[in-house]
Amino acid sequence: MKNNKADNLNFARYKVLLVVFGLIVIIMSFTGFVNYISFANNYNESLAKTYAVAGNEKVREIEYALKYGKPIDNFFGMHETLEELTEVIADVDDIKIVTPNGAILYDLEGFVIDKHIPDELINAAVFNEGLVDENLSYKIFQNQTYVFIEINDYNSHHVASLVMVFPQDIFLQLDSPLTMQLVTYLILIAVIVLGLLSIIFLKTRLVHKDNTINKKRFLIVFIAIMGIAQMLYSSVNYHVYHNAYNDMAYTSKEFIVSTIDNNIENIYSSGLSLDNIEGFESYIESIKTSLPQIDEIGLVTKGESELQLTSANKVDVLVSYDYIDQQMFRILLDMITVLIISVFFMVELTLLAFIIFLRKPDKNLNLQSNGAVATSHGLVRGLTFFINLCAFMSLTFIAIVMNNLYQPILGLSKDVVLGLPLSAEMLGGIIAIILAGWSISKQGWRTILYIGGMFLLLGNLLSGFSNDAITYIVSRAIAGFGLGYILMSLRSLVVSLPKTNIAIAEFAAGAIAGLNCGVVIGGMLADRIGYDATFYLAAILAIIPILFVRRLMGEYEIEQRETSDISALAKFINFIADKKAIVFLACIFIPFFISGAFLDYFFPLFAASHDLTQSDISRGFLLHGLFIIYLGPLLTKYATNKLGNKNGIIFSMFIVVSALATFMAFGTIAAAFVTLALLGIAESFGMAMKTSYFLNLKGIKDLEINQGMAYFSFMVNLGRMLGPIMFGIALSLGIKMGIGIIALFIFLLLLVFIFSNRQMPIHSNKSLS
Repeated sequence: MKNNKADNLNFARYKVLLVVFGLIVIIMSFTGFVNYISFANNYNESLAKTYAVAGNEKVREIEYALKYGKPIDNFFGMHETLEELTEVIADVDDIKIVTPNGAILYDLEGFVIDKHIPDELINAAVFNEGLVDENLSYKIFQNQTYVFIEINDYNSHHVASLVMVFPQDIFLQLDSPLTMQLVTYLILIAVIVLGLLSIIFLKTRLVHKDNTINKKRFLIVFIAIMGIAQMLYSSVNYHVYHNAYNDMAYTSKEFIVSTIDNNIENIYSSGLSLDNIEGFESYIESIKTSLPQIDEIGLVTKGESELQLTSANKVDVLVSYDYIDQQMFRILLDMITVLIISVFFMVELTLLAFIIFLRKPDKNLNLQSNGAVATSHGLVRGLTFFINLCAFMSLTFIAIVMNNLYQPILGLSKDVVLGLPLSAEMLGGIIAIILAGWSISKQGWRTILYIGGMFLLLGNLLSGFSNDAITYIVSRAIAGFGLGYILMSLRSLVVSLPKTNIAIAEFAAGAIAGLNCGVVIGGMLADRIGYDATFYLAAILAIIPILFVRRLMGEYEIEQRETSDISALAKFINFIADKKAIVFLACIFIPFFISGAFLDYFFPLFAASHDLTQSDISRGFLLHGLFIIYLGPLLTKYATNKLGNKNGIIFSMFIVVSALATFMAFGTIAAAFVTLALLGIAESFGMAMKTSYFLNLKGIKDLEINQGMAYFSFMVNLGRMLGPIMFGIALSLGIKMGIGIIALFIFLLLLVFIFSNRQMPIHSNKSLS
């Protein structure tokens, strides 16, 4: 008997050990992936720009000939022109001239007949993929890198592209030596971590004899090990990338020196001097402008003027260390961002692992027992985390994608049109709430969640495939419908569980962690793999909540609460006839969610217009979320005890007005981040108070649980639907004025609420005042 207990204990320890170790490796791998993709993109783009300096010179020669009537498909001397380029770029394997449809006209052997580049390269050849500059793109295909430079005719029409083909070891690829070096470091650190975890798990008392775990102590130890491993691997990444950036910059320097020296030698060998060449300084400036890793390009002379160079003179190129520092700072920001969300990620998945491994699979288990209650709360938290993770991966760029697909719709202003996908998503949620609130009692919450999951999957999938604005708007409405179904079913379950307040707190914790992980991971991936691929990934992840519920939550049902015999229509009339409810909804609840459009709708567009990356936008969302997470419990407790529910609500709305007024006053990126922080503070305690106030309104308490949650969800989605529309209308008057009008509008409604509450008689629910 003792042996069986010991075996069970060791088995539980090994399971948790493997899960924890796996999670740490996944997090470190994700850190390495996002850092590597950012670095590889910058590195390869810088190299492409460097080699394009020489390529552009030949393109200008070709375009000059085309300008005077020489046809591109019968260009005598093209072979010699391409051969000259190989003398400048020693690393190139092949050089071709291709048409926009992929037909190869010339290569280093001369004319080419009936040959095409692979279909996979066509998009890059017409500059729809891998774009570096307006007329420059690159693509890695079958271990070779193809660099395309646009060739235009005398009408500035794209008639061909110069293609430089480089071997595997020039540009960074997934199997490059630098990648293998980083993977080696990852494996080494992972082995060290596994050793430490093995000692802690197998030789200490973190896992008790009764198969329970000291969660608090375990999480502290676990987060400490994870943090050390992350920081160690990030430090290695930083050092490797810094050296690689320096190597790339000096490679560019040597190539530019060689190219310019070669051009000067050609000028003097032709019997000319730089005095006879117009635009030489412009030529030097254009090279410097196109290569951010180069700081200065100058001509060093000995005893002669700069325009009377002798063979003793040389080109001097200075590397831009400021550029390298900027790129390393961006990588450092990404490392810190991933470290922060990895804490959320690891805590949620570790707590869920505890629940899954230590739960008792007993069909006759009393769901009211302490252990079963804790299990149900933990499963709700884990489910909510996964739902928000996949549902909000696209939140930071929904409006940005719409901006890319923009087309006029029904004569609406562009600002309003850009908000339509978000509004459509909320409208889809409203429709789902109405249908789910009516059908959840008949079909069951699990069926409703399954349906919602499939619609969310379909909506995200269609979003990735969308090529026009209308299709994109419809796809977001489908995704919103799916999320509305999911949240209605989950919220109805949460308020049916024992110890409802704790269940709601666990639901909120999982929701906030999932939202923050979702927006940051989605934003960082969109920067690296594109918007479409991120939509597809979000669609795939939507399967997880369905599998989660089917596998782990089959025994839970929503509570059937006894209500009055009044019809649903009569209940709704009673609700809207309550003056206190209408004033609260019109002046506080809906305006609060309208103000949230600053984060969901306005901030991504504003930040993108100021050249912030998708990762930077995600950090703005993360800043907002961190204030909610860490200030929420403290401020909620303080506001409840010191201000009371009603005054706390009023105070939170004053903060909302102040946040919008701050942006109105300054209108800068810094002001936008301050506004996000203030909105996070307002939501950290104000949301809980508004929710409590709403659910205790006279017309809500008489409803069934699923109907009460339907009313709540309906009002939330209504406010979020109106937000982008109102922001779009206001912003058509100008950014500062538009935000100022919205701030004034919310402030006036707040005054109406304050005045009305002084005039209205106090209802029986005194605890809310």
